Amino acid sequence: MSPKIAIIIGLLIRLGLIAYAEIQDKYFNLKYTDIDYSVYSDGAQYVVDGGSPYDRHTYRYSPILAYILIPNVWISSFGKILFSFVDMLACVFMQKMVKSTFLLNLWIFNPLTIQVSTRGSSDTIIVLLIYVMLYLLKKEMYTWAALIYGFMVHLRIYPIIYAIPLYFFIDSHQPERIYLGIISKNKVKFALISGGLFIGLLILFHFIYEDFLFQTYLYHFTRKDNRHNFSPYFYQIYLSFESITRTQATLTFLPQFLIVILAGLKYYRDLPFAMLIQTLGFVVFNKVQTAQYFVWWIALIPLALQNTKMNNKEILMLSIIWLILEVQWNFGSYYLEIQGYDVFTMIFIQCIMFFLSNTYLMIKFIENRKPSEFYKIKMD
Repeated sequence: MSPKIAIIIGLLIRLGLIAYAEIQDKYFNLKYTDIDYSVYSDGAQYVVDGGSPYDRHTYRYSPILAYILIPNVWISSFGKILFSFVDMLACVFMQKMVKSTFLLNLWIFNPLTIQVSTRGSSDTIIVLLIYVMLYLLKKEMYTWAALIYGFMVHLRIYPIIYAIPLYFFIDSHQPERIYLGIISKNKVKFALISGGLFIGLLILFHFIYEDFLFQTYLYHFTRKDNRHNFSPYFYQIYLSFESITRTQATLTFLPQFLIVILAGLKYYRDLPFAMLIQTLGFVVFNKVQTAQYFVWWIALIPLALQNTKMNNKEILMLSIIWLILEVQWNFGSYYLEIQGYDVFTMIFIQCIMFFLSNTYLMIKFIENRKPSEFYKIKMD
């Protein structure tokens, strides 16, 4: 199957599920549409009514997302359709750099990634921006790549973890451009443009919306969430929610930052692989994990694992095992949320199993990596 045909089929599957979601949401207790989609839509409604998207409780995104989804006020599925088209547009850029049809299809036909976009997650926008940025970096179009990166971090703060490998990657194939081992014209240009755009947007929206800075960025650093989720931290937070200090909540970031810094410095020449290990480590050790977070690192697999020692069968088996563990966690979630059973201990055990499987996956990726440089990858 050619990439173009796969992308078309992938889009049709997504559009079909969006249509089905209307039925499930109307007639079943277990809704198909993600709660975040309702938050986006409500934020857009507040904007249309002349208010702030932050008037909607739990709206913790850029106002730009609410602006984009204003048509949701009149067409409820607009955002899902948009996210699905964006998802497949990301695949168009993937196939320019990913030569393995198997790895490309691993994203297009992955049940999790299909579900995330059709349930209404906006994270496919970040996936598209990541691949556009990588494409521009390969073309050495640093100004445009920097603008994309700055805008990306504005929309979703987590890609800021890529700053280290991005900085050291630029001009790494031409050491004569680099002064004192760390400075070059293109490095500085990328840093100033991306940082300038991010800060400029931050200042702009801070003046427009007084809640913008805290709700969009600062909240995540001191977040305390006692709702069940995939993180191994969740049960301890649930049991001692009232006694957890903001300092303790902040300290949970330390393992993440350690992985982000070390992976960025060690693998920056193989930029997609560095980003994969950074993102996987960041998500695995995060104190809150939802299904959307998995998209952050799964999206990088097609490009990052092109030079792995693992064959397609091994990658497929790991993917299936991972999906089984993810699905079995959802059974516990169903019994807790829908049936109202006290299954916290069971979910905690499932979280530990999931944490160990993700850690094992990260180790397998590292052990089977073949040294390569992103600059040398051929591109259409």
